Amino acid sequence: MALDEIDRRVVGALQVDGRAPWRRIAGVIGVPVRTVVRRGNALLDSGDIRVGLMRSTRTVLLEVQAGAADVDAVARALAQRESSIFVYVLGSPVRILVEEHAPQENSDLMLHDIPSIPGVTGVALIPVLEYYRTLTSWMPGQLTVDEAHRLNPAFGTPPRIDAELPQLDDGDRAILAALDRDARAAAIDIAAAVGMSESAVRRRLGVLIGGAVEVRAIVAPATLGLPIAGFAWLRVRPSSVASVAAALQASPWVRYAAFTLSDEQILVDVAAPTVTDLRRFLTESPWAAEVDGMRAASVIAAYKRSGVRVSEA
Repeated sequence: MALDEIDRRVVGALQVDGRAPWRRIAGVIGVPVRTVVRRGNALLDSGDIRVGLMRSTRTVLLEVQAGAADVDAVARALAQRESSIFVYVLGSPVRILVEEHAPQENSDLMLHDIPSIPGVTGVALIPVLEYYRTLTSWMPGQLTVDEAHRLNPAFGTPPRIDAELPQLDDGDRAILAALDRDARAAAIDIAAAVGMSESAVRRRLGVLIGGAVEVRAIVAPATLGLPIAGFAWLRVRPSSVASVAAALQASPWVRYAAFTLSDEQILVDVAAPTVTDLRRFLTESPWAAEVDGMRAASVIAAYKRSGVRVSEA
């Protein structure tokens, strides 16, 4: 789907706040309300842009190996898991990178859960110790910083690994189930679906969104003109971790970056306009001088993004 400048700005607004009313988006981006309504609904109807829930929990990363003939089936099985957040097939060598909601016991995931999937030949589990950027804080420049903060003052702040999540009761879970069905549903419609007053739903949404969940547009980087995607694992001197992390956070091409418990401490998901741009980003950026070692892999196919199954082979 080809996006023009207005489309890109509407998508950017939905990446910042997936529940922002069309009228509010129109006021922020300076486009007539009728145009924003028409363009926004067309974008959502196309299926290329989806608004969904991103649950706020600790996560772990998995590198899963499978036989060449089994990679597709294993990736599909991993994408079907309710606990998986993203699932990508990477090259050089071919393996599957997965982010999952952190289980109570990593040993079950490592020794029994993932290895029981037919075709899996190996799995490495990598705990995440700090987030520098997640897809809840990625929007590659369609809006200015001021515009983004007018829509969502908290946008751009990565989730804290030790954040206290709100305790959910049956009413909260019913509201989240309604949002799962339609993340942009109006409070009055959610209230009718769950049997609560509109004021009670609004009050609970104020706690749940930004606490238990985020509501954001889910969009493939290629749709935004960033078709060259890859992951890089960076080995960085401890004294340089903070400065490298800050530089990565400043780049609109960095979709995800985290400090992990592994030899290569920082994992980066990057999408760039061209192969040359990606090469220069990895080798010529000022932060690259502070990196002692790197391994990288291209994204061959995406099976799940932000908890939503996709088919981008």
